[in-house]
Amino acid sequence: MRCVFVCNGEFSPNDFCVSEQDFVIAVDGGYAYIKDLRRVDLAVGDFDSLGYIPEGIATLRHDPIKDYTDTYLAFEEAFNRGYDEFIVYGALGGRLDHTFANLQCAYSFAKKGVQVKLIGKDCVAEVITGKKIIGGSKGQTFSLFSFDEVRGVHIKNGKYPLVDATLKNTFPLGVSNELLDNDCDIEVKDGYALLIVNKPEREK
Repeated sequence: MRCVFVCNGEFSPNDFCVSEQDFVIAVDGGYAYIKDLRRVDLAVGDFDSLGYIPEGIATLRHDPIKDYTDTYLAFEEAFNRGYDEFIVYGALGGRLDHTFANLQCAYSFAKKGVQVKLIGKDCVAEVITGKKIIGGSKGQTFSLFSFDEVRGVHIKNGKYPLVDATLKNTFPLGVSNELLDNDCDIEVKDGYALLIVNKPEREK
């Protein structure tokens, strides 16, 4: 089951794609982005960024003095409801510390078995393990990073191929690769990697 989140980072309405079957959660200030675009099923946060509590929809309000970010709490709520695919808008761009925190949240829930994809203005970020095929266009750039140590990494049909490589979070070996054709095969045999695919200039 798929849950769509709208957070308070950079958001482009042109990128926003949602179906009637998706459960949509507005995360604090993300409510302002989406309230006129689509029905919101749930709003989660302490609402300090939004500045008010949404009315007429279900809300989960949290104390602003807390250890967990609003995004983490929204992810946790969706996970507890049984959703296993997260599509996240507004989680990239803006404040770097917020972006990094959102990536940590994505990693945390990927380890719980959730498919997590963060869609930004200039790129799409996804936490992956196992096999993954990137679809795109020749010359399109992508990067692969590790949260912890990632072993058995293979990249086929990339400008810089890898065979049974190890990625560490202390060295950016996987930064700035390119598609040689329309598809690229990636495999991560042990661990979880952060895949960032940059959008072609014409799509930004």
